[in-house]
Amino acid sequence: MDTGTSTYATARPFFRAQGNAKLKLLALFLAVSTVLLLTLYYGGLSEDISPSTKDKLANEKDYWTWETSTRFRKPKHGNDSDYTGSSQNATCDAFPSDMLSRIQIILKTSATEDPKRVDTHMASVTRCISNLLVISDKETELHGYRVHDILADLPPSAWDQTPEFEAYEALQRGESNIDGAEGWKLDRFKFLPMVERAKKVNPGAEWYVFLETDTYFVWDNLFRMLERFDPSFPLYMGSPAPGRDIGDGKVTWFAYGGSGFVLSRAAVDTLVAREVGEYGQFSGQSLSDQYMQAVKDDCCGDSVLGFALYEKGIELFGMWPMFNAHPLDSIPFGDDHHWCQPAISMHKSQLGDMTGLADWEDRRDRTKPLLYADLVDYSRLGQLSERKGWDNGAWGGIIEQPDTLPQHESLEACRQACHDRDWCMSYTYDTAGACVFVRSLRLGAKSKLEIAERFTAGWDNDKIQNWRANNTCEKPMWMKPSLTRIF
Repeated sequence: MDTGTSTYATARPFFRAQGNAKLKLLALFLAVSTVLLLTLYYGGLSEDISPSTKDKLANEKDYWTWETSTRFRKPKHGNDSDYTGSSQNATCDAFPSDMLSRIQIILKTSATEDPKRVDTHMASVTRCISNLLVISDKETELHGYRVHDILADLPPSAWDQTPEFEAYEALQRGESNIDGAEGWKLDRFKFLPMVERAKKVNPGAEWYVFLETDTYFVWDNLFRMLERFDPSFPLYMGSPAPGRDIGDGKVTWFAYGGSGFVLSRAAVDTLVAREVGEYGQFSGQSLSDQYMQAVKDDCCGDSVLGFALYEKGIELFGMWPMFNAHPLDSIPFGDDHHWCQPAISMHKSQLGDMTGLADWEDRRDRTKPLLYADLVDYSRLGQLSERKGWDNGAWGGIIEQPDTLPQHESLEACRQACHDRDWCMSYTYDTAGACVFVRSLRLGAKSKLEIAERFTAGWDNDKIQNWRANNTCEKPMWMKPSLTRIF
């Protein structure tokens, strides 16, 4: 997408070889040396350079254009007019349940979470997951599924000088005044034992997929992607985030839990493996025991999981933007990362979007993978009227300076100024005197600020429609792993 106005600078030459024999010789020497170094480099002398870095240096594309097939069957309900959104049986008849013999889905939640969120997720995103393993901090049952209290089996060291477990004990006593913030403090203790539990419950699975109650998954795309990878290879996939400091200015990388993540069978086997004595007895610590102090010291369990995998020789396959930390309303459609790429997951999903997207997916033609470009249809971008109390410029918005420019004077002036800029796709006007331009195709959301009544958001529908018509996707861009391409 056009990024609008740019600032250009003229680079000065390092030296002028022309007319200077010594400098010409120096230039020749440097050129020959560079060729030799690159030859040696790609010959394998730099073994510590990651494959993704070598790919980029070799000027290869950072994506595959795989031809994939859906495993979903055509739903029994007919066209849109026949569909009420409540035909769960028909929807799940179309779901490729046979894939679940090889893929274990794990949903992490908490007894302190809003029941509406959990219920909505289990009635939409995970409604067809017959083998769903639900992990929490209190034993119960939800919608016919056992909810595993994953903290009950933690080693005794977990309880030592750990004030967070006061909330856990209160939950076990049936107290209902434990808020979400207290529950979140327990969250980091769940990651390692939930991997152990998943392996115990389904030791024969090829893939283990972990998600949270505000994570939306496009199952069709996930299944298409996993068909392209070997589960006997230790794979750890997700949206990359920087983790623990390992010295020399380096950090580990972990898959951000909110976007969901995937572990192959080989990765899980390596992670949970324990030393065994001569009689077959376990002589080594469990995974949770090994890293309990790290969990206590860290803010986040997903970070410690990434660190544990790193220490066992398994590094993250960063798969952003396919695994995405954005909710649907914040996705900057049309930028370099959110158009022809398949969408696999989205975080912080609104309840209405979880239900709406799941139903919309069931009605769409699954002949091709769902790309970010396709999600524009669900969002109705290019067909929207102005919305009061709305903000589509909170992420990536541009406020031109000085604040005396004409577009800051009124909503009408802001709207016209956006229309006059080829690169402006939408705008938000604040009656305090600020016009915000947005380059990407972004839906935005109702503002939660106290000053929300000052905001009005709008979209240049003609421009959006024209841009879409001129930017169709010939092939999907299945992104290669990268730790430099991050959210």
